Amino acid sequence: MARKLTTNQEIDAFIAKVIGEAHHHGGNVEHVIQPLSDEVRQRLNLKLDKVEVYERNGNLARTCWVTLQGSRYVFTYNYKTKQIDLRDHSIHGAWRFSFDNATPFPDIQREVGKL
Repeated sequence: MARKLTTNQEIDAFIAKVIGEAHHHGGNVEHVIQPLSDEVRQRLNLKLDKVEVYERNGNLARTCWVTLQGSRYVFTYNYKTKQIDLRDHSIHGAWRFSFDNATPFPDIQREVGKL
């Protein structure tokens, strides 16, 4: 089930939680989360677009869906590659790009700019 995040404060809290968890369990992506979030949020209009996060038993997980200008994308941690995958529409959707701490900032900007 997905929970919609409707304010910047809710998004900030979610991002802080994900970074904290990455610090302990996903060191390969710990430093890419904030710049990736910042780039997405520059394109985000909370009055028109949506941010939803996976919720299980009342707890927020790390999968995040973003709907920008009517198109839905998902950011999800790939346990095999230890990267954050960007996919179209769902966790099983077409793969678009993978991010980790080694991803250059211009690549982050370019890929988010395509959304």
